[in-house]
Amino acid sequence: MMGFKPRFWPTVIALTMMAITTGLGTWQVHRLAWKTDLLAKIAQRMNGDAVPVPTDIPAPPDWAFRRVHVAGHYDETKAFWLYGRTYDGKAGIHLLVPLVRAGGDAVLVDRGFVPFEHGSVLAAFRPAGSDAEIDAKVDGVARLPEPGGLFVPANQPDKNIWYSVDVPAMSKVAERQLAPVYIAAKSDGGTGWPAATGGTEGTGIRNEHLNYAIFWYSMTLVLAVIYVMSSRVRPKPSNMP
Repeated sequence: MMGFKPRFWPTVIALTMMAITTGLGTWQVHRLAWKTDLLAKIAQRMNGDAVPVPTDIPAPPDWAFRRVHVAGHYDETKAFWLYGRTYDGKAGIHLLVPLVRAGGDAVLVDRGFVPFEHGSVLAAFRPAGSDAEIDAKVDGVARLPEPGGLFVPANQPDKNIWYSVDVPAMSKVAERQLAPVYIAAKSDGGTGWPAATGGTEGTGIRNEHLNYAIFWYSMTLVLAVIYVMSSRVRPKPSNMP
């Protein structure tokens, strides 16, 4: 019958690794609870009644993913192109345009996706030598500007190449102060470009924490089995005649 004889260093290493994987699994469980609550709040806000965007927004995070409406006129001479976007299998940009309200303040509106092959549509949003102002009423979802990450290319304001929404930098290019949140316009059911996607913005947040937790807890179990199997020894044969 096989015996069990643990050795010092393998035991230390195995227990350390199991403590780490168990800790990671528990952390993912906590993240799961946090993400589930976040998605529930987002769904509640997105499905709520639309409210007007105030002139002053002292706590922008409180407005994230809220249904809002705003009216004014688009300053299409200051359109921004947000690169690295895809939609329906096409690569392109999201078109962001300042919406100037009656009081003179402005909020950035994400009017939606435009594929690269429709370059003529994009060109129309930065007409040279004109005062392109179009009255509009926008129903959408308030979004917080997303910071650039380690794998996100740097914005190039001088070339109108943007990979993340940077309100201070965009305010300088637009030559007017923009609100600290921007509005992802909801689709009005029409066809053509830009294709507004504000109604589905919340669905892009992944919640894979349950899978991660199962993985790390499974790793703990695998390590425990390996440790037990490696610590088994055969009994020494008896020297009795």
